[in-house]
Amino acid sequence: MFEAFHEKDYRRFWTTQFISNIGSWMQAIAQGWLVYRLTDSPFLLGFVGFATSIPSLFLMLPGGVVADHFDRRRLVSTSQWAQALSALFLAVAIRTGQISVWQIILASLVVGVAISFSAPAYQAMVVDLLDDRARLSNAVALNSLQFNLSRVVGPLLAGLTLAAWGSFWCFLFNALSFLPLIWVLGRVTRRQRPPESTARLWARLAEGFRYVRADRAVLLMLSIVAAVSLFGYPYVTIMPMVARVLYGHNDAHGLGVLLGGIGAGALAGSAALSMFMPSPRRMMPSILISTVVLGAGLGALAFVRAHAAVVALLAVCGAAMVVGVALCNTSIQQRIPDAMRGRVLSMYTFAFFAFLPFGNLLAGVVAEHHGLAPALLAMGGGLLAAAAIATPMSRGSLRS
Repeated sequence: MFEAFHEKDYRRFWTTQFISNIGSWMQAIAQGWLVYRLTDSPFLLGFVGFATSIPSLFLMLPGGVVADHFDRRRLVSTSQWAQALSALFLAVAIRTGQISVWQIILASLVVGVAISFSAPAYQAMVVDLLDDRARLSNAVALNSLQFNLSRVVGPLLAGLTLAAWGSFWCFLFNALSFLPLIWVLGRVTRRQRPPESTARLWARLAEGFRYVRADRAVLLMLSIVAAVSLFGYPYVTIMPMVARVLYGHNDAHGLGVLLGGIGAGALAGSAALSMFMPSPRRMMPSILISTVVLGAGLGALAFVRAHAAVVALLAVCGAAMVVGVALCNTSIQQRIPDAMRGRVLSMYTFAFFAFLPFGNLLAGVVAEHHGLAPALLAMGGGLLAAAAIATPMSRGSLRS
């Protein structure tokens, strides 16, 4: 289960990335709670998520070319500094009583630009942390486990911190949480192979598109990730609205409980994958089943108001979402050559991040004008439709 931990660089990177992700989740929860408290607007709640993700629409794919050409360690480190300073800026604004929703939107845009360049590099450098590449699939699974473990711990700590001390400490902890990872990145052994091509950026990007177009399995998995981003993941963004409906004025604590439920399910799904990875033959059916379960779970949430039942459904949704997306990641990582790794994985991260702002915006608009239940039904229906379309296209796609 922990085979990749035998690699020193990977183990140190995993640990410090875990700390950083806890801080990021704490800020994400505090930020959503703060925006809703400042505005009482589901639309602005979705718009902040839109601002974080919209830079990826323009920068994520060029970021993949950059990840293939430049030192990925430095790219990720630079991104960590940008995110740390953005979090510190918001923490100071909260502390001095000068915080406004427009400052949050501005900081979200800065973070979005940083992530657009670091996300492809982060995905591609997993293989650069390993001396034994046979451990790659386990490293990808453990990355998913780490991310989802932070999804449990981060919201729980955010809920406790919000209730006891306020949002300032969530933002400050996030700013400090990037420092251990930056330190480790400066000490990782360089294993990245030099680029084979000296062609211009757009020519190299076009080469990556041609590769993906020729591989039907990769193209289908990227499409499924895009559907999950558009219709699935935005339910996390509207959780402050769910918390207000269920918990009233105790919504800070309730938000931590709800997102902790999502994280617990995601953690369970990641742990299951690290122990039981499907065979290549079963990979696509498992991805499609996860998509259906996520869609059905979101649709069911529209009709449930009992606290325990909602948390249970959120756990199911969290598990289904992480299993489907992680299986897509693992299968793509195993299929692509090193020379294409940054560019193809930039398309993976683009499929997720580029559709996310529109999903957040759509969820916010529907919730604002029609209510919470229709927004959840729309998201669930979109996922079920995507699974129905992908099923006939998937036959035999992963056997090649």
